[in-house]
Amino acid sequence: MSSNIDYKHFQNFWIEQQKTAKHMDRDEAYEHIRNFIKNHNTCGFATGYGDYIRCTPIEYTYMNDEFWFVSEGGSKFIGLEKNKNVSLAIFEYYGDVRDSHGLQVMGKAELYDHESDELKKLLAFKGIAYDVMKAAKVKVAVVRVIPEVFEMYDTDFVKAGYDVRQIVRL
Repeated sequence: MSSNIDYKHFQNFWIEQQKTAKHMDRDEAYEHIRNFIKNHNTCGFATGYGDYIRCTPIEYTYMNDEFWFVSEGGSKFIGLEKNKNVSLAIFEYYGDVRDSHGLQVMGKAELYDHESDELKKLLAFKGIAYDVMKAAKVKVAVVRVIPEVFEMYDTDFVKAGYDVRQIVRL
């Protein structure tokens, strides 16, 4: 590891860049982000606390402007038990700097058990009967992520005359 890295410079790169960036109207940027989310269904879901970090590829459902996950378990719950601050990333194949699309989301997680009304609502939204899940006899948890910040890097913004990076805070 090189000791010549100026961490503060790199940490502040996007903060400095945003000072002169051309921003979209918040509602227009948010609508673009929501459409991007709705056109995908898988993300990298990061949880952690202290020295522990885990990023899990997982399918999501975007319902009521929130991310919902159903999980049988896994190491992501180590972080979720102690820290409800989470991050997720949705992105497309990167082929060229002129055609790049990715989204980072920071938010808070809430967890519900396999008999919760939240699971029943989620399954109904997905068109799955609760009895089907119950018959599977698999104990699942529902993770709901309430977004707080969206950070979208999308070359479509540049094509529309804006900065490549747009941030929407809720």
